[in-house]
Amino acid sequence: MKQLFLLALGMGLMGASFAQKSKITGFVLDSTARKPVEFATVALMKDTKVVEGTTSDVTGKFTFSKVPEGVYQVKITFVGYKDRTLLNVAVTNNNDLDLGVVPFAQTAQQLNEVKVVEQKALFEDRPDRLVYNAEKDITIKGGNAGDVLRKIPSIAVDLDGNVELRGSSNIKVLINNKPSNLMAKSIADVLKLIPADDIKQIEVITSPSAKYDAEGTAGIINIITKRNNLQGINGKANTSIGRWNDNYNGSLNYRKKNIGISARGGFNKWRNLGENYTKRVTTVENYKTELLQNTYFRGGGENMNGTISAEWDIDSLNRLSAGLNFYDGKNAMNFDYINNFTSSSEKTLFTRKLYRIYDWDGGTLNVDYNKTFKKPKKEFNVLTMFSKEAEDSYYNLDQLNAENAVYYREKSPNASRNYEGTVQIDFTNPLDSVSTLEMGTKAILRNVKSDYRVATALDGSSNFTDVPALANVFDYNQQVASTYIAYSRTSKNKWGINAGARYEHTFIQAAFLSGTVPFSNNYGNIIPNISLSRNLPKNQKLKLSYSQRIQRPMLWFLNPYVNASEPKMTYSGNPYLKPELTHSAEASYNVYIKESSVNAVFFMRQTNNALERIRTVDSEGNANITFQNIAQNSSYGLTLSGTAKIKKKFSTNGSFNLYYNVLNSPALQASNANWMYRVNLNSTYDFGKGFKAQFFGFFNSPRVMLQGKMSGYAYYNIALQKEVLKKKGSISAGLDNFFAPFIEQKMSFSSPTFVQEGGSKFFNRGWRVSFSYEFGKMTNAPQRQKKSINNDDKKGGEN
Repeated sequence: MKQLFLLALGMGLMGASFAQKSKITGFVLDSTARKPVEFATVALMKDTKVVEGTTSDVTGKFTFSKVPEGVYQVKITFVGYKDRTLLNVAVTNNNDLDLGVVPFAQTAQQLNEVKVVEQKALFEDRPDRLVYNAEKDITIKGGNAGDVLRKIPSIAVDLDGNVELRGSSNIKVLINNKPSNLMAKSIADVLKLIPADDIKQIEVITSPSAKYDAEGTAGIINIITKRNNLQGINGKANTSIGRWNDNYNGSLNYRKKNIGISARGGFNKWRNLGENYTKRVTTVENYKTELLQNTYFRGGGENMNGTISAEWDIDSLNRLSAGLNFYDGKNAMNFDYINNFTSSSEKTLFTRKLYRIYDWDGGTLNVDYNKTFKKPKKEFNVLTMFSKEAEDSYYNLDQLNAENAVYYREKSPNASRNYEGTVQIDFTNPLDSVSTLEMGTKAILRNVKSDYRVATALDGSSNFTDVPALANVFDYNQQVASTYIAYSRTSKNKWGINAGARYEHTFIQAAFLSGTVPFSNNYGNIIPNISLSRNLPKNQKLKLSYSQRIQRPMLWFLNPYVNASEPKMTYSGNPYLKPELTHSAEASYNVYIKESSVNAVFFMRQTNNALERIRTVDSEGNANITFQNIAQNSSYGLTLSGTAKIKKKFSTNGSFNLYYNVLNSPALQASNANWMYRVNLNSTYDFGKGFKAQFFGFFNSPRVMLQGKMSGYAYYNIALQKEVLKKKGSISAGLDNFFAPFIEQKMSFSSPTFVQEGGSKFFNRGWRVSFSYEFGKMTNAPQRQKKSINNDDKKGGEN
């Protein structure tokens, strides 16, 4: 009898507990457009802890079921809107609660026009990255991505377009969080293909978390292009002409309810003009040679590109998206080399005329699936990418004697193909309102083939003969399998932590059609990272971080093809290169004072088994440039940057980068070290009525390399912009380096067997005029954040 009583009492209590659960409902409505806001994140909280989470549906409705009695807060968040929190939401037993319509305000908007007028600073210092809002900068109009990168503190772009981050070229460049096959061969070349007018933001990440691929020892640069998330149809057209660049591009976007389609296309041309001069003295076993060389080059290139993408929001929690990107371009250059070569046995004066062309085309297909959950910020993603690229390079040359008669001819084709496939799975799970656990896995499969040949005509005729020793087919396969786990915890006015580890295993196989013995290699790396942050009083923040990174050689570094197009100079890759391993640490301090900010970063970077460009010269005075794992590099530095709004209409920002670079190679008996610095300044004045002026300038100090050094140089430009056609259009004009016809950069290299001095003149005084026009009327409906693949795993940088 007693047992029956207890059982009945227990069942009664259970029934009472179920009966005491209630339901909360409400509708999220855009406060201005008076339309439902889809996919807004809604959290039910109690004492700052998330009890339950959901998202609003296509009607803006959200629901919490089975809510116990108590007093709660309801927090609503969404990209492009101000956070909204409802306090003291009281739930009583067995009584459903209808919150009715909850007005939700956008951060900034302009109705009935495409143009969004949200005011952002030119630079934003976020917890894990520096963001440069390029769309706010009028001095880059009509330029390319290289011109944009020059504006960013800690990034240096030299006169050849090569990119360095804090003095290192070991970086990974992404486009919209995705890799590009073009980046695998030459970052400098690819930056010319991206119009500055297409760039919305650039993110610089110097301490990437474990979710990023372990490549890029100096960090990651992510170029984000402009895209529109508004409902309806809109488009934009840009045209720009200038002394060195012409750009024509446009976009068309359509979005209705849960389907979005966009298309972008562009065509750009560029021109180059310059000259080089070199003096090289070689002494090998008491045999001395001297080469005096003057080079004049001219040429240019063109590129067409297009992108088609589509997104389908299956429901409020599931999305399927796909995108196709394709491109086609070429770059052609003419070189005239005037050479005076002297040795103990001869003195020769000859001229070499060289024509060189690169022709490329390719495409990338992305198919992605994204699932969110009712729990805020919980996500599951499956991402895929497939790409193919073809690049055909070719040169032919004629060598003339002092009487201008052709006595030697040479030509060389090199056909390359690059195939790549990637599958990635990511899962993000918030453990509570302040901590998150992330994990995932990824597989990358690559195949690269290069078929190269050389033919010569020793008598200067048209009867060419193949040179078997300089011909081969290089077949390179690389697979990278990885997995990661990352934990982060952040809370207001307390310490924040981000820690994780990534394991990557690399499989390599390479074969040659003839001659060289095939080889294979596989290795694994565990890459840890940790960062600590602390919010201090009076808008101050302190951050400490440590990470390891690896750097696999880019494909251009590996290809053994011998390029002998320059007189007394050859270039070749090294298929036996190994990855670098870098230890990186930094400490940063930020303070915000009204509308101004100051940021200071101390950093240290140590790279073992470093990849270096090596010059060697034989007894005949012939130089060869290749790559070897030959050095140990260290950098210690300080970056100071700040922004200030001096008056209501005048704002400025600047930075100062100072670092000490140490390079050492016992194998080459070479070492070098020196202080280097960079200063830049960017100022904007708003005259009102849509009229603005902007100035930008920087100075790079002399730079040291393992076997030499390069002189410093300055770069500057000024631009004006006026809004027209009821703010739907704008006209911009700019001048670059207008005080001098060219920039000259001197350089010197040395080893126990040679001494070389020389320099380059880059003719870059220029002008440009741009016009852009936006069309379409629509309502603002921001989208969920889109996930995409990051293959940040190949060494890039130098041209």
